[in-house]
Amino acid sequence: MSASEDQNGAPGDITRCLQDWRGGEEDALARLTAAVYRELRRLASSLFAAESGDRTLQPTALVHELYLQLPSVQHLDWQCRAQFLNVAARMMRNILVDHARRRHAAKRGGGAAPVIVDAQVDDPALKSDVLVINAALDRLSEHYPRQSRVVELRFFGGLTNEETCEVLGATGVECSQRTVERDWTFARAWLQNAIGTS
Repeated sequence: MSASEDQNGAPGDITRCLQDWRGGEEDALARLTAAVYRELRRLASSLFAAESGDRTLQPTALVHELYLQLPSVQHLDWQCRAQFLNVAARMMRNILVDHARRRHAAKRGGGAAPVIVDAQVDDPALKSDVLVINAALDRLSEHYPRQSRVVELRFFGGLTNEETCEVLGATGVECSQRTVERDWTFARAWLQNAIGTS
């Protein structure tokens, strides 16, 4: 049974909130916020191990920025929690990349400190400037789109293998947790090579 459904196969709380919000219920966004805040905070926290430099984009700030952007996706035909996690991962990636670009622009020529994120993995391929990872991930997606999505969901979205498998399934990509694990291993090696040679 999906985490987005209850025992009767009916939509779970998050899915109901998303559908009510899309339908224009005034209190639906508040209910959605209450339903997903802890989960989004957990995902954002898993993303940050360290950020060099004096300023830090904290997980709470990342989640709040995501909330400010939610109205732009209200119109989507929300079907399940996995769909929301998919959208949230993409939004977190964009927020982190935009934040890193602003920091680099502000410190251009002054030895800009990179924004470094780490999805709780001791792997040099994923301990790098977020802009370098973003560019490498774009190149990866040209030849290996599923593997690129796995990295986006696991790294930028902070999702587990199980959640990643659920999200991919909800977006029409057939895969198993074993496939996600293999994709994750392959993509990390590919990225480490790409970042090391760039």
